[in-house]
Amino acid sequence: METRKILEMKHWILGAIFLVTGILTFLTMQLEAEEASYTTMSEATLPTVAFLDNDNRTYNLMHGYTDEIDLTLENESITPIGTNRVVKAYVNTYGTEINKISFKVRDLETNELYENTEVEDYSVIDNAINLEFTLKNLIEDDKKYSLEITLNLKGERDVHYYSTIIKGDSYEIKDYVDFALNFNEVTFNPTRVNEIALYLETSTNALNDNFGHVNINSSSSMVTWGDLTPYVESDINISVKDVNQEIGVVTLEYRMGAENTNGSYDTYKVCEYYRIRKTASRFYLLGYERDADQIFDAKNDLVTTTKINLGITSNTDVNMKADEEGKYNYFENNGSLWCYSTVDNTFTSVFSFASEDTDNVREDYNAHDFRIITVDANGDATFVVRGYMNRGEHEGRVGISLYHYDYSDNEVKEALFIPLNTSYTIMSENTAGISYLNENMYYCLIDDTLYSIDITSLEIMEIVSNLTEGTYAVSADGSTICYSTTGDLYNTDTLRIYNISNSSDYEIKAGEGEVLSVIGFIDNDCIYGIANKSDVVRDELGNVTFAMKKVNVIDKDYNIIKEYGDGNYYITGAKIDGKRVTLDRATKTDTGFATAPIDQLINKDENVVEKELSVITSATDARLTETRIVLFSKAPSLNGVSFRASQKIVYNEKKWLDLDVSVNGEGKYYVYSFGKYLLSTSNINTAINTAYANYGRVLDNKGNVIYNRYKATKASISAPVASTGGGVVASLQTIASFAGVNINIQNLVDSGMSPIDALKTSGEISIINTNGITIDKLLNYVGSGSIIVGKLGDGSYCVITAYDSDNIVYVSLDSGASTTTTISAASKTFSAAGDVFITYVK
Repeated sequence: METRKILEMKHWILGAIFLVTGILTFLTMQLEAEEASYTTMSEATLPTVAFLDNDNRTYNLMHGYTDEIDLTLENESITPIGTNRVVKAYVNTYGTEINKISFKVRDLETNELYENTEVEDYSVIDNAINLEFTLKNLIEDDKKYSLEITLNLKGERDVHYYSTIIKGDSYEIKDYVDFALNFNEVTFNPTRVNEIALYLETSTNALNDNFGHVNINSSSSMVTWGDLTPYVESDINISVKDVNQEIGVVTLEYRMGAENTNGSYDTYKVCEYYRIRKTASRFYLLGYERDADQIFDAKNDLVTTTKINLGITSNTDVNMKADEEGKYNYFENNGSLWCYSTVDNTFTSVFSFASEDTDNVREDYNAHDFRIITVDANGDATFVVRGYMNRGEHEGRVGISLYHYDYSDNEVKEALFIPLNTSYTIMSENTAGISYLNENMYYCLIDDTLYSIDITSLEIMEIVSNLTEGTYAVSADGSTICYSTTGDLYNTDTLRIYNISNSSDYEIKAGEGEVLSVIGFIDNDCIYGIANKSDVVRDELGNVTFAMKKVNVIDKDYNIIKEYGDGNYYITGAKIDGKRVTLDRATKTDTGFATAPIDQLINKDENVVEKELSVITSATDARLTETRIVLFSKAPSLNGVSFRASQKIVYNEKKWLDLDVSVNGEGKYYVYSFGKYLLSTSNINTAINTAYANYGRVLDNKGNVIYNRYKATKASISAPVASTGGGVVASLQTIASFAGVNINIQNLVDSGMSPIDALKTSGEISIINTNGITIDKLLNYVGSGSIIVGKLGDGSYCVITAYDSDNIVYVSLDSGASTTTTISAASKTFSAAGDVFITYVK
């Protein structure tokens, strides 16, 4: 009996030991697994691919993506392919082993796959591969396609490289590139300035005071760098942005060095833009822009106890944030995040893809940005990196990384990574609204949906979905959103203000017979408008006048602190700039609304100095204009300033989150200028006005060119125009007939559809319906072969069929009579009717 008790006790003891051992083993394995999931930022590993011209010169450098993504709108470059369909490319492997190379050709608009072929014949010599392959005879001349080159790397990892291609026998780029490279060479040798003087259009209105930005109107001394005496210190990256039979657009990017006043040297990132016309006799430089941005290095850059010198920059927009006392000051510079502490007089390079002992070709690819969310009193910061990841655990991916920086430990830890299979261009415009951390909850606005993510459990919640541009606004710090609860731009009776920072919300209700509109924020004060439903007027083309009788400002505690509206004027539009709101106004007439002088609403005292970082410029003799950050907490001394870099950047694979969301930019227009992306908007008027002001162009979300600032000097459409009675339905039917669209607009209107929506149903053409844009900005449509229908003062319509440098020809659809008049006179005629125009793009 005793023996049995002892045996039973042994069994219990052994069981307990086994159980404890199992638990300890499990916990140890979990701990090891947790520890094993952490890695620090590794060096860049992905190869680069560039195309080769007939002189075996590389151009249109491509960076690798580890996911297949839609780069339709990246607009990085266009690669001409000869009629022999031969593609020549150069792969810099950087020592990475490549197993296989293949390529795909797709239709840019429909994404239809034309070809998927493996490249059989290539060899690797000294980390380089010269590729040459021939595309199948499936693509048309003068049409753009997407070319995707895929490298299969060691470990069966695919990396994808994208470019837009166009085939034809008149797209020779060599002469354009030669011109740009020669021009660039002369700018570094002032003794040769006469070689480029012919191409400059020096203007007395040019400021000529900042090497950070010069253009074709700058003086020859500014173009040749004045007394700066710089030199090129890297290879020049050549990109062809656009090309046709007589125009080539080329950009050059490189690093430049120049001696500074401290006896050392500074490094700059420089980008040059050339728009060149080639004729049988000579070249014409139609546009030239050059941006130079000094790379911050923290050497001798604390110029006073309250000023940090960023040096020569192309603009003064600095992304920066400090703690409440101004002791820890974070700022972004050339794709890197810095911090200056007045506590220990130290500059810290917090986060950067830059690397020592490399050519920095991969690291310098600046397709990312930062959102500084919080800066704490102890120097810790939370920030987001959005875009293409140049190296590290996410190398070659596009996404959103949430990081926490511990100032005392000098360590960056990733809290969350959200991959997005889209381009930086699309992502940056569709994730820019909100990026905010409230304790353990991260809030982000992606593709018009506001998400909250628990960064511990990775639980996801949709807070607000289906937001529509124009029906919501976000405060500057990303903590507060005001949105229409119906998502209707012109019929909203309730606005909801949601404050993420304290999880509070508030609803603004419209009165009887009223509707509301979100205008925006000044700091955390929300501005909204109130209109009578009877003052929301829609014309026959669907253009809406939203005439507000009052504009209110509500503070963060939801108190109305300002009201604007006296009953004599209506507010038809509003634009926020700093502490001011510029109001477009109108008076009510028997026939509608007539434009009145603008007014301004000033929220708070602009002269009150707030405790926040600011930016000024300073003039120097040799370097001219320099940009400086003004601190509101003094540094202890100009002497003894130290520099450090964050010790490590730590990633955790367990914090990768797939939102399973597709960001495609549907319904938006994208504006590009001088080889760079500017903005996106769903408002065609805003897109065209921006492109016109910046000599740019507008693309839709499929990559189709919707508008181009440049036009032929003259154009004429010879097709006859018949008298149709001049009504809106007949006018739109005229467009359909000219465009070759088989559709009966009257039948669709009779079924209850609006005329403009009826025209859009064909899907064969993109309709451009503008309101308020003057005719001189739209003549390029005629230049490309599309008629423009315009509204005349008597309410009838006409067709604009021709123009030259001085005159416009239009034909009345009411009488069939043709009128030739000056552009100035025509502008007055059309402006009297509200500048209403309809045209199309095939």
